[in-house]
Amino acid sequence: MTGSEARDPEGASLLPRIATALLLIPLALGSALAGGRVYASVIAAMTIFLIFEWTRMVDGAELRRGFYTLSATAALSCFFAAGGQPMLALWIALGGGAVATVLEWPKPNPQSWPMVGAVYIIVPAVAALWVNRDAVAGEMLTVLLFLCVWATDSGALLVGRTVGGPKLVPRISPRKTWAGAIGGVIASVLTAWAFGWLFRFDAADPLLALGLILGIATVLGDIAESALKRRYGMKDSGGAFPGHGGVLDRLDGFLFAVLALAGTLLLLQSVS
Repeated sequence: MTGSEARDPEGASLLPRIATALLLIPLALGSALAGGRVYASVIAAMTIFLIFEWTRMVDGAELRRGFYTLSATAALSCFFAAGGQPMLALWIALGGGAVATVLEWPKPNPQSWPMVGAVYIIVPAVAALWVNRDAVAGEMLTVLLFLCVWATDSGALLVGRTVGGPKLVPRISPRKTWAGAIGGVIASVLTAWAFGWLFRFDAADPLLALGLILGIATVLGDIAESALKRRYGMKDSGGAFPGHGGVLDRLDGFLFAVLALAGTLLLLQSVS
């Protein structure tokens, strides 16, 4: 969740957040660099956690047929994406969402939530595995993706708390500010620049543009999750990560950013 929405406005202890980050950062970067089954296993596990929180958020259905169907769909999609068949993985994701929708159809809440969950959660997982496995320099791009998302989160939190100012989307999230959002995007761009300098990339402009795209996507992902939580009357998606809320709170920006990264790479491939 980007820091332009401060969950603890009184400046509550940052120790739980720091401890959680110290656990998650090595896991994310290590699995991304390891690639293969290791990264696929981490992505699949996180995807199922996300589905658990999603189904609980929208319909209290975390242990119903829709949850189990979407979880099986996520596992299969990740398996085929990790095996180099991303299109098949996408079709499985959409098909599993459709099946889960049919299974949940008699329920009173909006019956489209399983399909929305498949698109919102499982499709980004497929994109993450495609980028890591099949894109040129995929492992390094995955590392850059994580770094830019974290930089956006941290920059938005720091600038949002320090500067304050006009609200970004007051009807959705009254604590998000324009200053925080802009600060987060700038932090992402600077991170991309530092990444290119550290690893001696010759072309700096594409990395700066990618940092901008990832920063904006991360902010939009945070806003989207805030809108969902407001729609369903929840403050946090869960309590899996001390100081960070639930898994969805922690990965909301990543879900949009990885789609933005995959889309950018596919666009570049099509015009090259």
